[in-house]
Amino acid sequence: MRSIYLVARRDYLGYVQAWGFWLGLLLTPILMGVGMMAPTWAANSQPTRYYTVIEQGTEFADALRAELQEDRIALVRMTLDPVGVLNGEPSDKLLAFDDAIDAGSTVEAALEAAGGAQVSLPQADFVAVAPPATDEDSIRPYLMGERLVETSEGPQPLFAAIFVPEDNGEIEYWSETVTSRTLLDQVRAAERKITERKVFEAAGVSPRILNEAEKQRRDITERRARPASSDSGSQVTMADRAPFIASVFMAFLLWFLIFSVVNYLLMGTIEERSNKIFDSLLTSVKLPHMLAGKLLAVLAVALTLMMVWAIGGSVIGTALSGQMPADIRESMFSVAGAVLKPSLLMPAILSFVLGYLMYGAVFLALGSLCDTIQEAQTLMTPLIVMLMVPMFMIVVAISDPESPILSVMSWIPVFTPFLLILRVPTHPPLWEVIGLLVLMVVAALVVLWLASRVYRAGAVHGAGVGDVGKWFSKMLPGKKGETG
Repeated sequence: MRSIYLVARRDYLGYVQAWGFWLGLLLTPILMGVGMMAPTWAANSQPTRYYTVIEQGTEFADALRAELQEDRIALVRMTLDPVGVLNGEPSDKLLAFDDAIDAGSTVEAALEAAGGAQVSLPQADFVAVAPPATDEDSIRPYLMGERLVETSEGPQPLFAAIFVPEDNGEIEYWSETVTSRTLLDQVRAAERKITERKVFEAAGVSPRILNEAEKQRRDITERRARPASSDSGSQVTMADRAPFIASVFMAFLLWFLIFSVVNYLLMGTIEERSNKIFDSLLTSVKLPHMLAGKLLAVLAVALTLMMVWAIGGSVIGTALSGQMPADIRESMFSVAGAVLKPSLLMPAILSFVLGYLMYGAVFLALGSLCDTIQEAQTLMTPLIVMLMVPMFMIVVAISDPESPILSVMSWIPVFTPFLLILRVPTHPPLWEVIGLLVLMVVAALVVLWLASRVYRAGAVHGAGVGDVGKWFSKMLPGKKGETG
């Protein structure tokens, strides 16, 4: 045991004392946060673009402006009450905003009537301007940027021009920015609304009937037969959805940690092999002890990452909790509480340990066969592709956590650590949970045994990547008796 401890301590200190480890530890959550916020920042930083509609009257221009207004309304509603919008249970602030919009108020006025938002409302993406010309040849210089249109912000380039004929001819959308289709999609939606209204009028039906029907629709309350997680009876609340959100988060965290830390094993083993450090280590430590020590060292690195991130997240969350809306704060605490429940936490811990042992042993074995990173890449590619499959399954679980494909694929040992976590909130039978845990234990032991043999071949006998092909060729029929 002492030799295992010494190897684990040596490798662990080698990892955590490097400045790159702490830089990666700090940058990872920052970069993930930037990645999640990047679409919002990009949308907010997009300059206002100006368009014009050339038509007889204002029918199409009004319909297009209404379509653009709906997108802005949806953005404000999400800003005011994200939890209420997602759950279909609007708060008083959201109801006040909706009432103001129904009364004909602008988005800005309705926002003020609702008490304002926590963040500033971004500027409009598209703004209509008066037509600077009425034919294609005259409008072309404005679209090319050779001439500018007058706006409230001063002279600006024209983004698009929409020509709407008087008869039933096709509408022409002119723009030099062919990669942006947002406004084009809104133009099509506006034409669809106008057509629907004309069809209703031709049938003698007022289009307002649809609005009246929408106002008279009954609310739908979601309930469950299983015991609820709150004091609201059988009605489904955020506390009931929290385990599903927590399981997705924990499955992704498990995938991310395994994907990150197994590279430590691979790179460290390649370095020791290329520098002939194996020879000196094996003079004082038995090979199984060295293998166990290396696995424990990187496991400790992963636990260090989780501990630092958990402490940092708790401190930041506590510090900012007073500034968060009550519904968002309650949702965050519900998810955090679901993570700490033994029914989800214990399978997650077992899945992480066993999944790490399986993948860690495989990467250790691969590293012992390679002298360079280029050699390792030839063997890593299939494993990385295999590791991407659980990410696709997480996407499936977000839309349908009880999908049959999750149940089937959870019995494939290399995917079990991730998919078991996703299935726990769906309350699978106890025999199935125990069976999956036993499957992971057996698979981990088999992988460790095979990896130790490969590790011995690479570390002791100097086997290389080329020998892997020979081993597989011996397993094929008709290849055993062949010689070079």
